[in-house]
Amino acid sequence: MSENLRLYYAPWSHYCVSVERMLAFKRVVPEIVPIPYHDRRELLRATGQDYLPAITWGDRTVAWQGIPDFLEERSPLPTLYPAGKGGLAKMMENWGHQVLEERVWRYVLPRIGAAFTDDHERWVFEELQTRSRGPLHVLEGRRGEFRSELLQYLGLLEEGLRGRAWLLDEPSLADFGVFGALAPLRLVGEEIPSDFPSLAAWSTRIEQLHA
Repeated sequence: MSENLRLYYAPWSHYCVSVERMLAFKRVVPEIVPIPYHDRRELLRATGQDYLPAITWGDRTVAWQGIPDFLEERSPLPTLYPAGKGGLAKMMENWGHQVLEERVWRYVLPRIGAAFTDDHERWVFEELQTRSRGPLHVLEGRRGEFRSELLQYLGLLEEGLRGRAWLLDEPSLADFGVFGALAPLRLVGEEIPSDFPSLAAWSTRIEQLHA
């Protein structure tokens, strides 16, 4: 475990999943500090802000958007930004978080609550999600529609990964951003559909990274 490195983490956060895999890729082992959905007091005390993920490393505290560049500064190799591809990597990471993840989230949202082991945490999650997105049973009724849309995006990834191991031919920030965007599928017990073998193999490759 890297001295004094803590990752404030929640499994339902696609950004958290991305950062955890970045650290594994860089062979850096953090202390994982779980943060409940309904209680961020420990996060606030440690970092002075309430957004996940966040890391503290020595005397530095870094919130979500600044983490990739900070990791490059603190642990340069292996790099998240292959030579000549840093801009592409950042662009694809952004697409993963801002575009793809929304398609995944709408599809899985009504079933995320079952992943919480604490009843209070589950209730707060479902209450806040209902307030922002409407009744969960209505979203569940549209699940077929949301799945059809999601499959179109998975098809784009399958096409982009066909014949290559990584999105940009070598590991980069793009892979971890897109992997994080897909993480809610695993949270509800779903796998990459068998129609997308290149995408499934890529996902397994990232899952198997160990610091």
